[in-house]
Amino acid sequence: MFSLVKETLWPYIAVFFQPSKKMFDERFTEDYRQKVILLRGSRRIGYYQLGYDGKYLVINGIFVSPAYQRRQIGSYLMNYFETLGYKKFKLQVWENNPALFFYKKLGYKKVGKKNHKILMEKIPK
Repeated sequence: MFSLVKETLWPYIAVFFQPSKKMFDERFTEDYRQKVILLRGSRRIGYYQLGYDGKYLVINGIFVSPAYQRRQIGSYLMNYFETLGYKKFKLQVWENNPALFFYKKLGYKKVGKKNHKILMEKIPK
């Protein structure tokens, strides 16, 4: 999972600060039980992490291997999350990450900014 995060997220966050393997290991271990690993057969192709804030579902990250991106996996997951019965969805995305456009396309609205992260929310219909 480290190489996946390094390949997919670090190019964006490295503009603002220097990420490290140590930082990844600490965070991954700290909230390991919240992560769901995506498999195709026995091959790990990504993972996602969810959190909960009262009545809100917090999407803490979706990481899909570049070899499996643009295959609607992210859209499928986002649609699945909406079937879980939450009244609102929240997420943060780095301001320079192209995923920002993906979330906007899915109906997420910018509600704020914290440091270099865009705070987004969606209330499902």
